[in-house]
Amino acid sequence: MSKDFRMTQAPEVLAAYEEHARHWNEVDPRDQHTYMYSKMCCDYTLMEKVGVSGRHVLNVGCSFPVDEIYYARKIGRWTAVDISPESLKMAEHILKRELHPELASKFSFQYGDACGLPFANDTFDVSISMSTIDHLPTSYARQKAVDEMARTTKRGGYVIVTVPNWWNLPYAAGIWKMSREKTLHYGYTYLFSPSEIRGIGRRAGLEPVHFASSISPPSVWLPGYPAIVRYPTRLAFKAIHVAGYVGRRIGYAFVKR
Repeated sequence: MSKDFRMTQAPEVLAAYEEHARHWNEVDPRDQHTYMYSKMCCDYTLMEKVGVSGRHVLNVGCSFPVDEIYYARKIGRWTAVDISPESLKMAEHILKRELHPELASKFSFQYGDACGLPFANDTFDVSISMSTIDHLPTSYARQKAVDEMARTTKRGGYVIVTVPNWWNLPYAAGIWKMSREKTLHYGYTYLFSPSEIRGIGRRAGLEPVHFASSISPPSVWLPGYPAIVRYPTRLAFKAIHVAGYVGRRIGYAFVKR
């Protein structure tokens, strides 16, 4: 197996994250409503489906601590890892600035390579990776990262992986254009298909149990509505669910049996 094939880090991505982290006091991703809507529909939908209340969560690739701050009230403990020292430093600083010390004490931030997590087997209840493995430069690295999440998750626990979707062709065309022109703001991004990310989870010994996308039907309790509303709405929701497979952001929750 060649050295290039086994490469697990993209230097241009690390450099970009180091630079972005230096400006997090000036640019807050929570101000970008389209970004937050995408996270709610995809990332947080999966987290709510598996449940994180009182659980020990691993976040692989922490970046700006959006997820940490959002779930601070619910989780039991939360460990965030990254290979960017500046990202880790700034994420911890922002979290401690915004949270009460009692909530902030639930969190730890440490250096960790997704392809060689510094934790024992069966450590975490839930492991998440939100738009992180798409920045890994080889298929070996992307598979290895999910393998490592599976290894460090307890049996009966969950692994959640969300990624950008090349089936969303307008979005994919923009990413490919910026990649060719070397103007992509995070240096490198690999685009997945829904079937590809599902296959990566299965090869890691995980079972897919939930799918989510940035295109998703609203959560509405339909039994309370009259039949003339209920049945057409169910059909519309099913059509929106199918359309989710071409959402810009997609992900799966997997269970470790």
